[in-house]
Amino acid sequence: MNSRASVLQIVAHPDDDLYFMNPATFQGVKAGTPTTTVYITAGDANGENPRPYQQEPVVADRAAYAKARQNGVKAAYAAMVLGDRTAAWKPATLATARGALAEVYSLADAPWVTLVFLNIRQHGTPEGPARSLHVLWRAQTEQVATLAPTGGLVTETYWYTRQDLLASLVQILGIFRPTLIRTMDPDPDRLEHDEKFPQRHDYGNLSDHCDHTAAALFTWAALDHYQGPGDGGTFTVEAFRGYYNERWPHNLGTRAVSLKEFFLNLYGAADGYDCGDPAGSGDYAVGLSARSTGWVQSTAPRHPGGANWLLPDHKGRLTAFAVVNQQAAVWVEAQPGSDQWRGPFLMGGGPLAPGLAASLTPDGRWQVFAERLSHLAADGAHAREIVLLEQSAPGGPFPGWITLGNPSAGDAERDRHVGTPVVARDGKGRLHLFVRNAGQGLHTRIQEADGTWGEWIDLRGYDLQEGLAAVTTPSGKVEVFGASREGVFHWTQSTLDDPLVRAPRFRLSTPAGPCSSVVQPNGRVAVFYRQPDTGQVLMADENAPGGSWATPASSISSRGGFGPVACAAGPATDVGALLATRSDLGGVAYRFLSGDGPWLELPTTTLGGTIAHAPAVAFDGLGRGTIAVVSASGRLAVSRQRGPGSPEFGPWQYAG
Repeated sequence: MNSRASVLQIVAHPDDDLYFMNPATFQGVKAGTPTTTVYITAGDANGENPRPYQQEPVVADRAAYAKARQNGVKAAYAAMVLGDRTAAWKPATLATARGALAEVYSLADAPWVTLVFLNIRQHGTPEGPARSLHVLWRAQTEQVATLAPTGGLVTETYWYTRQDLLASLVQILGIFRPTLIRTMDPDPDRLEHDEKFPQRHDYGNLSDHCDHTAAALFTWAALDHYQGPGDGGTFTVEAFRGYYNERWPHNLGTRAVSLKEFFLNLYGAADGYDCGDPAGSGDYAVGLSARSTGWVQSTAPRHPGGANWLLPDHKGRLTAFAVVNQQAAVWVEAQPGSDQWRGPFLMGGGPLAPGLAASLTPDGRWQVFAERLSHLAADGAHAREIVLLEQSAPGGPFPGWITLGNPSAGDAERDRHVGTPVVARDGKGRLHLFVRNAGQGLHTRIQEADGTWGEWIDLRGYDLQEGLAAVTTPSGKVEVFGASREGVFHWTQSTLDDPLVRAPRFRLSTPAGPCSSVVQPNGRVAVFYRQPDTGQVLMADENAPGGSWATPASSISSRGGFGPVACAAGPATDVGALLATRSDLGGVAYRFLSGDGPWLELPTTTLGGTIAHAPAVAFDGLGRGTIAVVSASGRLAVSRQRGPGSPEFGPWQYAG
């Protein structure tokens, strides 16, 4: 199977990809997927790069430090791809859209791996503004200068205006034609800095470096002008959190953390390796303290959304919903249980954040919910809103998107921090929409059975991580689960006519990332999430339908990985439920809850070596478990159980 995958990563500094996107980066390049990483700034910081165990005073040299970081990141990529940090690179230059020259390096023995250095000064000239990328995004300066790294390919200084940089990123998108774009978090969490959460390198009241945020915002703005990979191909976008990782429970296991740390140690020349460049062999401080920052121990997508984006329609045909080309897309089986799919049907609405929520109305119409990045503002007045696309009739067209607003509407500083939506429908046919709000609590809006919408209601809560789970119990009541720093929070209804309230004494153990939930065939609600510091999957469930949660969450093992756990109830009690997750190896690990069967692995080598976002699972019209992913090629890929009762799944097949 030809994956046709091409990955483009756009980050602020040399090492952002190693800290915040690995192990996904490693999984793709190891599988041979064409991968290009663009470093917008030179990463020159204050120019200080003391050698290991250096005793003499440090002399600041920003040009040398920039070159040392280039040397370090090239060593890390050479090791990731070829297993040889000393592998040769082929140098070249790229004339960007407005004339500035960028440095380009491709691995000589793996030319499909390319590093592009724009080399914008991280902190401006001594006479210019600090935080160059940040002030350029906010239009607080007309232009910023580049830095010529010591002994580099480019020796002149160039200048970038805001439009120059946008045009250059659009140009790079057009050259490499990626199917998967990775970037940093455009909307980092608000954070009250105190003794527990010190300011460190955060900017203002946000929980990340301002360069990371500006790089992400420039990327999202450039994507508005990207025409896609061509030949009918589609693309998807994945944003990763930055310094957030140090302040929440760590979600990676020992294997993944050690792998990330290994490549960061190479980047930092922790073993004293000398590449022969007097500018330096790496970012030496990183090589001695990569794990101490707390950034290595997690990999956290910014928009985890839900993991239930594969659902049967009114005829029993599985239907998949995802964001490609920054639009909502839908695929549908030709017949229930068929290997033939129709789609993708692109339904507009963009630019949408990854992660859609879908619900079938009682009369068989689809409703699709998303978060729209409505306005990426230079002045900080960002706009994000929850939007809805509703089918006019079962199997019919979707007339157009409508906005459901934002709990923080009117507050420009808080508007951008709304989370991706999740939904559930109660026993009276009312649709409950939930989002994490800017204060890291829970907000809801309810659509009555007659189609009218109520106002936003604050359900309280605090310290919620992104990624909620909502479920409808056999009694028709809606329940919501959210992961906080303290444990799993639970909102429920006493009766169908009562509002949801948070159960004050409900305390499942501390989660590392989003929760997922399902009603099992026996009627009991179950919750799944990852255990801190191991990546293992924990499970908790009621002792009876509608009963108490007396038993603590316990490990059902896993193969590591990060992101939500997809879950779907089987068609019978003896089947239980099907689970699937991203794994440490880059594949999709799955298991059935019935019996003591082990976790098995579906490799993703043919899909580009990795996937985007979380997998989804469902049971088709023939009772077969089905796993769906968005591949690195931006396409929907599906694997089906070989037959009801079989522990094995067949090969990946592209849909549509």
